[in-house]
Amino acid sequence: MAAEARVRRTQEERTALSDQRMLDAAIALIIESGLPGTTLAAIGERSGYSRGLVTHRFGSKARLLAYVHDVAVADWIDRVQQAVGDRCGGDALSRIVDALHAFLREEPDEIRAMYLLRYASIDPSAEFRTSVARAHKAQRRDVQRWIELGQQNGSVHANIDAALAAELFCASVDGLIYRWLVNPKLPVKGLHELLKREVVRVLSLQPA
Repeated sequence: MAAEARVRRTQEERTALSDQRMLDAAIALIIESGLPGTTLAAIGERSGYSRGLVTHRFGSKARLLAYVHDVAVADWIDRVQQAVGDRCGGDALSRIVDALHAFLREEPDEIRAMYLLRYASIDPSAEFRTSVARAHKAQRRDVQRWIELGQQNGSVHANIDAALAAELFCASVDGLIYRWLVNPKLPVKGLHELLKREVVRVLSLQPA
């Protein structure tokens, strides 16, 4: 009886478990079959639940895909916040690059699914594009804030355009991940180290 009590889960625990299983199934299907093959029925079958439960939990495929993206983004934001801490300027941005490298090593499927969704959001018909746009805006805002804080403490030159520098940094990160998606044998570690050095160098230079 004691053993039975130990394994009995609360409703909240059962919901969290089913959400995790459906999330894992969706990520696997996105990677293996692409977005067209990631159907609610396929997710239900892969996760061991009915399509009805998947539909009840998320309502539509678009909302489920947005959920997959948002969970991966939340994981990424948590990693960045822990890596950056109270740092700013080039130090903060170089630590973001370190966090990205760790993310690629530790959760390659999660980041692959996140970026497949991001690139698919370019399609005007993508119903989850609002979720992606919101994440992009937050990413640019945070990077710009760290650059501006560096300008305030003197580690980044005051006449650098923080908004443009933030856009360039985010574009560089996105481009690196795109190249990795196309070519998994890409020398990621070397590229990350080069990006870190260039970020610090550029932010420390006096612009012409």
